[in-house]
Amino acid sequence: MQTCTQAVHRISQFGPRYPNFNKISFFKNLAKSVRKALHLPVTRQGRKWYLDDILAVLCYCWIRGVSIHHACEKLNRWARKFLDFKLREYSDGRFSRAFPHQTTINDWLRTQTLLNVEDVYRIVFEKMIRMTFLTKTRKTNFVLEFDLTYLGYWGKRRDSLIKGSKMVKGTRRIRHYHGAMIHGQHKSLYIGCHHVAKGESKIPFMVQIADWLIDLGLNIKVCVVDREYYRHNVLKSFKQRNIEVVTPAKNYKQLKNCKNDYLNEKKGRIQHYELGTKAKKGKRRKLMRCWVLLYARGKQSLNTIKTQYRQGYLSVKDTSEQMYALITTTAPQYHSKSFVYTIKRYYKMRWQIETAFRDVDVHKGIWRSNDDGTRLFAEMGKYLLFNFWQIERDEISPDHRMTFQEYRDWLIDEFSGTINL
Repeated sequence: MQTCTQAVHRISQFGPRYPNFNKISFFKNLAKSVRKALHLPVTRQGRKWYLDDILAVLCYCWIRGVSIHHACEKLNRWARKFLDFKLREYSDGRFSRAFPHQTTINDWLRTQTLLNVEDVYRIVFEKMIRMTFLTKTRKTNFVLEFDLTYLGYWGKRRDSLIKGSKMVKGTRRIRHYHGAMIHGQHKSLYIGCHHVAKGESKIPFMVQIADWLIDLGLNIKVCVVDREYYRHNVLKSFKQRNIEVVTPAKNYKQLKNCKNDYLNEKKGRIQHYELGTKAKKGKRRKLMRCWVLLYARGKQSLNTIKTQYRQGYLSVKDTSEQMYALITTTAPQYHSKSFVYTIKRYYKMRWQIETAFRDVDVHKGIWRSNDDGTRLFAEMGKYLLFNFWQIERDEISPDHRMTFQEYRDWLIDEFSGTINL
């Protein structure tokens, strides 16, 4: 007789070419370490379900992009049809189940706080980093990236974890998440997510992620951030850890002077720049030495824009709108032209996390919960699926670069086709 755990293992396992990338067994191997980290019992309130069974259902939800109720009922129907599962009827009219009911899973999810889920994040992503990046002998320079994402909220809560915003269509309340991604060895992996509260600083989470990666033995060369991180403390915190920062500059007076100096040929496209703290009464401003690099928008060049300005075809305002600037803490140590394109190549990586945020939101499962821990746990499933796609896409189809949606379809057809009832 084939047990339910063996059945879930069978329908989810890869072929002989990929024995090390078993999705369900990956979660089951993590179950013991997760239980120890969260101090959870093996069973809860005397029930027969183990954490492995709950994670198996959740993993099926993430792969198929369905709700917990849909996954539980489909797996039970499949067990009754294809397995030697003996269906028993209880005195109250209920039937025995091969997989836990959605209420059992929801009860377990409600016990997970934000801190507990962040511990699970750390355990799972650390194992993925060791499996992907730390198995090779050669050293690689990695690029760290941070960005923000927003998820709509339609409930009645009005606390510090629910913010007011119009960033999500159809609601004025959002959950604000701070995500982290690492780039290296032609792969981009999610490595962390944090629920940001009102008035909470983003710097402690960024520093914690950087210290964690350094302790794992990764060489973080550059940190790429958005304009929202244009702060003295952010640049200083990473510079103290020998991590260079690349961020777009805000159009303040100092940047306008840099553009005017370049147009009037007083200075080049690489100029010295000072980013300071806010002025306070009785205290001196702290300055951070940086460099600003000027670029042209679109396909035109800076020389073309400067020539049109000097000939009178463009005004100062029009010329400034056709230029943008990047700030970096990296000192120009080699040829200026190659340095400019190197910084621009680093900054282009910043768009990968925004594209990934949009990709994982397509065909996602229905997880509408009022509990912040449950919602953050749902995000982890999407990020894990994205990471597996990054790891396996070149091995599955070397000749064709498989997209994220093609990878989901491949997973469904390859490993769960037998339970598409």
